[in-house]
Amino acid sequence: MNTSRRDNLPTLGLALGTLAARECRVLQRALAMRSKRQEGIHKARKSCRRLRSLLPLLPPDAPIDKLDQNLRQVAHRLAPLRDAYIAARTARVLASAHPSRFTPEIIRAFDDRTNALLGYALNEDPNWRQLRADVQHMAAAISAMPWQDIRPGQTRKTVKRARRKMKRAREKALSERTPPARHRWRRRARKLRYQLECLRKARRMAGMQQARTKRYGDQAKQLGVITDQLGWRQDFQIFLAAVEQLPDSPDMQMLRRALASKSASWSKSEPGAS
Repeated sequence: MNTSRRDNLPTLGLALGTLAARECRVLQRALAMRSKRQEGIHKARKSCRRLRSLLPLLPPDAPIDKLDQNLRQVAHRLAPLRDAYIAARTARVLASAHPSRFTPEIIRAFDDRTNALLGYALNEDPNWRQLRADVQHMAAAISAMPWQDIRPGQTRKTVKRARRKMKRAREKALSERTPPARHRWRRRARKLRYQLECLRKARRMAGMQQARTKRYGDQAKQLGVITDQLGWRQDFQIFLAAVEQLPDSPDMQMLRRALASKSASWSKSEPGAS
């Protein structure tokens, strides 16, 4: 790349700031979706996670704590709605492999719960007006962060810390073999993956060394495989929690009895997965 062309490229920090601004717009558009609410909820929560993964790349003295907490609260506010949808989706996946265990009444109960929670949330905040206003303030705060002060060496240190945390979470998950430990491993791996993906894009925008840029991309793909593999078990835990909250009925009692003896085998791998 010639010097004049390189001079016109953004620095790594400004490139990361551009990516953060784009993610803010994705978040705002996701919350504005009306015809596909569940898709919008999913996209909004992903955007919150991506933005939270970007904040630690800022200089150590940047005031990110309050902003990180606010983004976390947005994701947590939407979590019950997403979990209800995940539980219903998981029930359908399991029904395809175990049709005798899942009657139409059971599937309908999952759907009714999903729709009821979404309806209640939208009655409390029609079309997410207040939530969208809050997100608009967050977007302005993100834009005001000192992205231009980010240095490549600092981002490498941040990635190393995130990698150490992920490895510790992995070791604990493999040792304890409990759903909370696996979930923590997945969250750590996902955050590191988002950081690597953002850095790969930003480094390309800034015309930086291709070898490290490619390495970040390869590592992000590997982490994506891990988080996908852990995802089914987390979805299954969400499904189990929903089963306990659904109204009692003969069909639901039958499902609970089946889960008492079969849940371990059902949770090991996603039905239909190779």
